[in-house]
Amino acid sequence: MNNKAYIDYLNSLHNYNAQNENAYGERNIENPYFEAVMVRVGLCDYIKTSLTEKEPHIIILTGHAGDGKTSIMYQVLSELNAKYDSKEKLSEITLPSGNICLCVKDFSEIPEVDSSNKMDRINVMRRAVEMPEMGNYVFMVANTGPLINTFGELFDSDKDKEKAKIELINLMDENTGEIVEINGIKICVVNVAAVDNSYFAKAFLEKLIQDELWKDCKSCTKCDYCHIYRNRELIVKNKLKVCEFINNHFIWLVEYGNRLTIRSMTEQLTYMLTGGISCSEVTPNDTYKYLFSNLFFGYIGTKLNDRALNIIAINAANHCMYDHKRLRSDEKLFVGKEYKELFGEEVEMIISEAEKKNVFVSGWAEFLRRTYLFMNIVIDETVVEQDYEDVFSKQFKRYLELRDGKDTPAKADANLIADALSMIYVGTTNDKSEIPLTLSRESGIAQNVQLIIGTVPVRKLRVESVKTQDGIFNIGKDRYELCLNINKENLDTVLTLPMLDYFEELKNGIISTNIDPQLSHGVECLKAQISEITKDDDDEDIIEIIVLKNGGNKNIRIELTSDGKIREV
Repeated sequence: MNNKAYIDYLNSLHNYNAQNENAYGERNIENPYFEAVMVRVGLCDYIKTSLTEKEPHIIILTGHAGDGKTSIMYQVLSELNAKYDSKEKLSEITLPSGNICLCVKDFSEIPEVDSSNKMDRINVMRRAVEMPEMGNYVFMVANTGPLINTFGELFDSDKDKEKAKIELINLMDENTGEIVEINGIKICVVNVAAVDNSYFAKAFLEKLIQDELWKDCKSCTKCDYCHIYRNRELIVKNKLKVCEFINNHFIWLVEYGNRLTIRSMTEQLTYMLTGGISCSEVTPNDTYKYLFSNLFFGYIGTKLNDRALNIIAINAANHCMYDHKRLRSDEKLFVGKEYKELFGEEVEMIISEAEKKNVFVSGWAEFLRRTYLFMNIVIDETVVEQDYEDVFSKQFKRYLELRDGKDTPAKADANLIADALSMIYVGTTNDKSEIPLTLSRESGIAQNVQLIIGTVPVRKLRVESVKTQDGIFNIGKDRYELCLNINKENLDTVLTLPMLDYFEELKNGIISTNIDPQLSHGVECLKAQISEITKDDDDEDIIEIIVLKNGGNKNIRIELTSDGKIREV
């Protein structure tokens, strides 16, 4: 007996072998393993409430392809005791209240033109609009493009069409979850692409490795050398560390502007277990080659498998270059070779065996780091803290605490901003009660003489955390954004992780002349807002400049007198 059916299912969820028939929502739902590995989405509670407790309206679930919209509809309908029929594009269900709800499984699949039975997009949209007028509901899943274009076609004039499209786009951007009226149409839009999904990876992996799904592997004749079963067992034994790293990795991607879809995460995590190999293809091999820590990044042993980079999430992980970053733990890894202390006996045996052939091979150091990321057993808090800083950034762990509401901003967070602003405007870290705002060329080199246009009072500078909309859609998963507060006024610019990392570098004297455009935009927006609320309009006849000297900076105030003379005051 083997576990062929389940392993085949896992391999059908990624596109390594171009056989991912279950990667798409409706096909996946039909698979008998879907229920076992399905991760319940908190957004379901919001949609159920919207359909059962709020006034009749159209609720639209939109987002990118692969964001899990179909799975959410399946979960909602199941919890409403309604049948989800993947073969029917449209269906009507009876809600607990007795009202009818028109379910549009995937609006994007409906043809643009179908004169034979009026099942084209515009006619379906018109039918949807009529439902709330009759006291009923609509639950629609739609990708953004077809939804926006078709919605505009409900109106006659070009002006009304454009106005309706813009209002719908604004709803997607704001993503408040509120019911609003657009030309009398009661509509609620939930943009899944704007809702945090980083929690999914950890929850999905825990589903994949459930005991019940792997019990048949134990009686398989290939069990002793099967890399798939070995990966599952190693993940179970190192579950806390594995889940922690995977969760942090996907948060890191999101914060640096690369939000992956649920489908992309699914592909990477299933490939991480199987390597795209079926039960019948499993043969004895060097144990280290197909370790899940290698497969997660698209490696086989010490060699990169270019074909694995076709999986978007693996390509993204590879670009993070975690295994190329120097760690303070490198000395124990490469010099002391303290494998047993770092990994425990089982992983030590795998590494020691692999070392015999690979110790001088290019890529061996990176292999060890990949293994360390997932399977180290270090519990020393100082070392763990160092690993966070070395693998991600010095500000990363602190940012997670603030982002998840586990802590509130402190004086140290404000001091980081103060030092960074001082470096930006003056070229030195802050050691005074006020930070002068200066006009200077953006050359990365501080000019010796700069014009002062205002000052930031350091004692009135704070960092505030503001709750985001995520808590509405994911109960129990509150998220917070950081903003700068000056003199009890919050600035609109969000302090992102890339900005905090950049400020940390500035504080330490690292000047980067090639920063990301998105980061540069954020920094410039922050500077513009600071200048606006701190500009000095007390006396237009007085000009203040700062002169940078080796022995300290000097402020000079110059006055233009009424008789046309210039004097220092």
